Amino acid sequence: MQKAQSLNDIIELKNNTQLTHETVNMFYVMQAGKIEEKIDRFFQIMHHHPQKMLLIGPKGAGKRSLLRYLAQQKFEKYHCLPIDLLNRLNPMDISQVDIIFSLLKHIIEDLSSTQKRLDPGVLNSIYLNLHDEQLISLVHFKKSEAGDAEGTKIGFIQSFIDAIVEAISTSGSEIRNHIRKSFEPRLRLILKSVQELIDYSNQVYQRSGRALMIIFDDLGQFEQSTAETFFQNHLQLTERLNVHIIYTMPDFIRFSSFFQTICGRMDRIEYMRITPVVYHTQTPFEPGKNYISEIINKRIDDKLVPEMIRQTIIMTSGGLIDDAFHLLIDTALYTLIDNAESDCLQQNAFEKVKEQFVRQKIQQLNCQQLSLLKELDLSNPSWTGNTDIQSLMNKNVLIEYESEQNVWFEIHPLVKNIL
Repeated sequence: MQKAQSLNDIIELKNNTQLTHETVNMFYVMQAGKIEEKIDRFFQIMHHHPQKMLLIGPKGAGKRSLLRYLAQQKFEKYHCLPIDLLNRLNPMDISQVDIIFSLLKHIIEDLSSTQKRLDPGVLNSIYLNLHDEQLISLVHFKKSEAGDAEGTKIGFIQSFIDAIVEAISTSGSEIRNHIRKSFEPRLRLILKSVQELIDYSNQVYQRSGRALMIIFDDLGQFEQSTAETFFQNHLQLTERLNVHIIYTMPDFIRFSSFFQTICGRMDRIEYMRITPVVYHTQTPFEPGKNYISEIINKRIDDKLVPEMIRQTIIMTSGGLIDDAFHLLIDTALYTLIDNAESDCLQQNAFEKVKEQFVRQKIQQLNCQQLSLLKELDLSNPSWTGNTDIQSLMNKNVLIEYESEQNVWFEIHPLVKNIL
């Protein structure tokens, strides 16, 4: 991924706005509140004492990019293992069995990439917990699928776990639930095997002075119901593991009735709020505007974005990076539709995109939510248990901002103008 040098390159960003392990060093911009330093110092101090941290923030706040930056630039004392649940499992239907097998798969793959041989005792424990002909038949697994390691325990374990995760994520609900029920009685034993693998991993990484850190970095991307299910019903499963873990969490869950219970289980909670482009007094907030501008400058050549359009996009985005890029990408597309020879974004194209963007924001809301927004008392956010409030936050219509020790709620500027 390179810096955009043409309008077509801007359009290509549609599938590449999310920073990866390869691009985070090129494009990451430090946040104004220095959250990177706070998290880094905490884990430096607690290196020898496994901690559970919750990183809370709205969609598009940059939680995954932050964690990838920390893993590469700050966490020298840790071997970071990101757990990708969203792409491996069915995002609309996740159970404890799914999570544990996905975690098991990630840890074994990670260890196998650095170790020629795994601990025989740990392997034997997992092998005994999984090697059941009825279970093997249930997921239609053929032992010959063990590949190059056919006939060995590690070959069976890796291939069988792959088959389980695949079956859970792609099968119909009836088969999926049948698989889960079959494994649920063994869940405690399988969780014990996960802990044994974690302990073994820490023995391996201790040789270089590091400790294992597991990062659930895509939980903030889940749909509202799935995210609530994970934190209400499944968090305690992984929370029992004796290892450093960071969880990302969508901020709307703070207004769920079970949030205080979650807080009691965590060692530390960090809030990643949206950097505002205006103060709560509605005057421009230059540090926030400069932050969004620097992100745009790193990804797109200056000559492609006229200054007037740049400033308007920054202000209408409300400080949301995802919204700023949505406006930039669609403006590039509409510019080329109007004139294929254009070499920079055009104002008339931006105006069309802005109108369409506002309609999309409003169309996400039902009548009850629109009425709520018109009457909302932003100075008194006593909204626990209010599902409409949670939905508004999940859709980034209701946003929590922070600047210079001030924290406040505001309605997205484009929606606010319509109201």
